[in-house]
Amino acid sequence: MSNSLAIATVTATLAALIQKSAQQAVGGAEVIIGRPQNTPPANTQRWVQLCLYQVMSNPALRNADLPTRNPAGKITQRPQVALDLHYLLAFYGDEKELEPQRMLGAVTRDLHANPVLLRKAVHDAIASRTELTDSNLDEAIEQIRLTSIPLNLDELSKLWSVFFQTPHALSIAYRASVVVIDTDDAVNPAPPVLQRGQNDQGVEALLGSLPRLEKIHISFTEDSESPERLPSLPNAWLGLLLTIQGQHLSGDTVTLRFSHPRLGTRNVDIPIDNRSDTKIRFELPNDAQAQTDWAAGLYTVTAIIEQAGTTRTTNQLSLPLAIKVNQIAPANPVVRIAGNASLTVTCSPEVLIEQSARLLLGDREVQAEPRLAANSPLEFMLENAPELTLQPVYVRVAGIDSLPLERKDNPPRFVFADNQKVTIT
Repeated sequence: MSNSLAIATVTATLAALIQKSAQQAVGGAEVIIGRPQNTPPANTQRWVQLCLYQVMSNPALRNADLPTRNPAGKITQRPQVALDLHYLLAFYGDEKELEPQRMLGAVTRDLHANPVLLRKAVHDAIASRTELTDSNLDEAIEQIRLTSIPLNLDELSKLWSVFFQTPHALSIAYRASVVVIDTDDAVNPAPPVLQRGQNDQGVEALLGSLPRLEKIHISFTEDSESPERLPSLPNAWLGLLLTIQGQHLSGDTVTLRFSHPRLGTRNVDIPIDNRSDTKIRFELPNDAQAQTDWAAGLYTVTAIIEQAGTTRTTNQLSLPLAIKVNQIAPANPVVRIAGNASLTVTCSPEVLIEQSARLLLGDREVQAEPRLAANSPLEFMLENAPELTLQPVYVRVAGIDSLPLERKDNPPRFVFADNQKVTIT
């Protein structure tokens, strides 16, 4: 950090470096600080004009000091501003002797070879100018780096047009970054720590990394020994096996928390045989109680792990739970009456009264008829029903589609379930 003299100190340091390089190329060369002029300065015929033409906030450190006050309004850190300084270097001399080009070559060579303003160079610049005596830029943590700025013809023309009625000269632009200036506001020192917790018990250390969930693999219970032999199903339904993979999942107790937007949360304790440090296995229940305790929709799954009296909660994963179509009536083939077909679907779990259900059959999508109770079957009326042959049936509840699949052995594979196909004649 440095005080308000930092900008002037950078300019003075850069001028000293440029003068040293220019004099190596052309004897007697001088550096003049300020905007280019119409007439040459007195007592010199060869010089480098150093002009600070733009100052911009550094985008990387613009908000690095926020917030600077605590809730009580006291300053905890001095406000600071991070700046990038843009310089124009214009070279003047005898064009016949190529003096401007010789000075340009020497200056760009040295600034490229030594792009950082060293603390010694900054200290020497401060010592050579009485107006910079109070500058502390040589003590700043951030060192200042010089980078050439490529200017195309249009940008160069606009830049020189700022210097009204000043003829163009051979020039190059550089950026000095980053200059950090802070205020002189007094900062109250933080009080010392006298006691670490109740009875000076010290900080509570968490051994090991935090637990996290990575993915959920959905499979049939027949694949419990090797659930990943088949791809994960896109949606779950009651009776399927969930294999939740993650890291650092072991503990004295492990609980899965299932959150549903309508039913709230449900906690399930996982037996020690169904969990390890990287996996948690849970079979979704499919008994009579589960038909009302669970509902189709998008669940969020979180693991709560308790170890040595410390409770840690993992991140959340999404679990889409669909209904499972148990029966479709009437049996195939469904005969149309006056061109219409009526289907009755029983499913699990129960579809909540406030949930919408839609039947997807071929290219048709039909809204379920109104129901009086959640345990009532779903009634669908297909007007002008098309003729279909063993067309799989999908039922969408809460935006989650049922899957008309079943598992077959030898080899293990997924096939369309026969009881979830419809033929309409």
